[in-house]
Amino acid sequence: MWRLIRSSPPLDLNSPYCYLLLCDEFSQTTVVARDGDAIVGAVTGFRLPKNPAVLFVWQVVVAASHRRQGLARRMIRDILARPANADVCAIETTVSPSNEASREMFRSLARELGAPFDSIGGFSEQLFPDIGHEEETRYRIGPFTRAANTQESSHA
Repeated sequence: MWRLIRSSPPLDLNSPYCYLLLCDEFSQTTVVARDGDAIVGAVTGFRLPKNPAVLFVWQVVVAASHRRQGLARRMIRDILARPANADVCAIETTVSPSNEASREMFRSLARELGAPFDSIGGFSEQLFPDIGHEEETRYRIGPFTRAANTQESSHA
């Protein structure tokens, strides 16, 4: 997962240890897609501690060879369809202004779920220590129903 994210700018690269923890401790809200032995996609996320009915999607990555095939949406829907996430009724995420592909994927997912897609704040660029890091706009998809989030779900 770390190698795929490293090769997929503009995603922020975290330490390999961070990804190991995400896969281990947040396994119900993280998914990896494989093509043979190769990891070709991943979604990392967690349930918001202050509002566990919301899935926060932290990072979404798809290998260049597998983009524009709906894999990112299928991975998120796989997470939503898990019994441990039966009470999730909204998704939140942050997207930088230049990452139109990610924003459009979330808009498309909102349409599939029959749910609103709204900007709800975010983090200004001044909050990031690296010069040149863009702001991160926070988006919310929801509310949606359990029936909507399991409809047409397929394993990634």
